[in-house]
Amino acid sequence: MAFRFRIPRRLFQPISARVQPSTIRFTRNPNPVKTQMASISTPPPGKFEWLVVVPDKPGTTQKRLEVRAQHFEGLKPYIESQQFKTGGALLKDKPESDDPSKFDWYGSTLVLVAESKEEVKAILEKDIYTKSGVWDTENALILAAKFAFRFP
Repeated sequence: MAFRFRIPRRLFQPISARVQPSTIRFTRNPNPVKTQMASISTPPPGKFEWLVVVPDKPGTTQKRLEVRAQHFEGLKPYIESQQFKTGGALLKDKPESDDPSKFDWYGSTLVLVAESKEEVKAILEKDIYTKSGVWDTENALILAAKFAFRFP
């Protein structure tokens, strides 16, 4: 004697046909939230994006502030050529004000396009923060990165 399974036909109906109207209602949000992501651009052939975290050496806050304007000036060619994608300060805690002299500095972070880790290290070594002893480049974290999304 063969055994037969009986499958109720309603299992293959859309959810809206199986659910009783008095229990659950599916509605469409008339004003959905739309997010806009920037398109992911692929670096040129032979190049890759790198995520860099460079800690500061202990006790270098004053020196950092002294050479900060020179650091920003040195960034301009990389920003204009779009080799640097994003970057900025890393802080140990949320600042209470916008006064950089009161920040609890950790170091800096950067996303850039380069051919190799060695090229990234060479760029870091040219920066005034390295030359003046602010950055601890020997303990920098330099990772090849493949970003899945960006927001404008």
